[in-house]
Amino acid sequence: MKRTISLLTTAAVGIGFAVSVSANDYPTRNIEYVVPWNAGGGADNVVRALQPSLEEALGGTIVVRNLSGGGGAVGYSRAVSAKPDGYTVTIPTNAVFTLEGLGNVGFSYTDFEYIARVLVEPYVLAVRSSGGWENLDALVEALQEEGQVLKVGASGVGSSTHVMAVALAEELGVEFEVVPYDSGANAVSAAMGDHIDAVVLNPSEVISAIDSGRLIAIVTTGDERSGVLEDAPTMLESGYDFSVAQWRGIAAPKGISQEVEDQWVEAVKQAVDNPQFQEAARNMGSDIMPLYGDELDAFVESTAELMISEAEKLR
Repeated sequence: MKRTISLLTTAAVGIGFAVSVSANDYPTRNIEYVVPWNAGGGADNVVRALQPSLEEALGGTIVVRNLSGGGGAVGYSRAVSAKPDGYTVTIPTNAVFTLEGLGNVGFSYTDFEYIARVLVEPYVLAVRSSGGWENLDALVEALQEEGQVLKVGASGVGSSTHVMAVALAEELGVEFEVVPYDSGANAVSAAMGDHIDAVVLNPSEVISAIDSGRLIAIVTTGDERSGVLEDAPTMLESGYDFSVAQWRGIAAPKGISQEVEDQWVEAVKQAVDNPQFQEAARNMGSDIMPLYGDELDAFVESTAELMISEAEKLR
């Protein structure tokens, strides 16, 4: 597997008198940034790293709201049903696609307006250090010879990490029992406590546990090695034709005005140039690879096709 319409207007009470709200007035109140997972996970870390520079660029206050549940279904459902007025945004990831592919939600990925892609990062398979698996070959050999089933944590039923764990097991020719948790942080805690054998998450969610020696990163799914997990080979290096990346950005309910979307794009461009955000991205093992407009739409469409088809296999 190589694998817009009008800005909000208000009508003044009176005979034939209406006032249009200019895009220059935006924002006039707090903006809610919905994170569909608990605090401390990969998506939450990205949003909180972006928050200060986005607030400065937009000239407003962003309130981060964590709404976990259903592998992202609860938060995304809340975001997509909000008014398309620019005051509710969310962080799109591959989970938008996998939730649809699994049939777990009442929305489609096309119900969102994708404003920007900000970061790209691989998935990582990390095992508990007490398991005795020093590398990918040792893990695969042990699982195949002993007929063992590996208990693998992921961040929610139907999340992209859930789907990726199943796809990895299929590619490696082994069997995983996927155990979903409300967040990546909870999955990592379970692995460190030897309640499960491994996790499939993103680097930002596992780096602390790996640095402490409690978990061992044995393979990643990017085209190249992660900057914060330099000792972990990619699936491609390991002889598997398998390359899939996670992405994170900003999306809003379909129907926000072009003017407000343009303001967000300019804000993101300023935010990604902020040295503090760039340092945070490096520490999370993420590559800053912004996309906007037609290029972003093409990326979303191609990624949706891949991830939805993978998720549909699990129905």
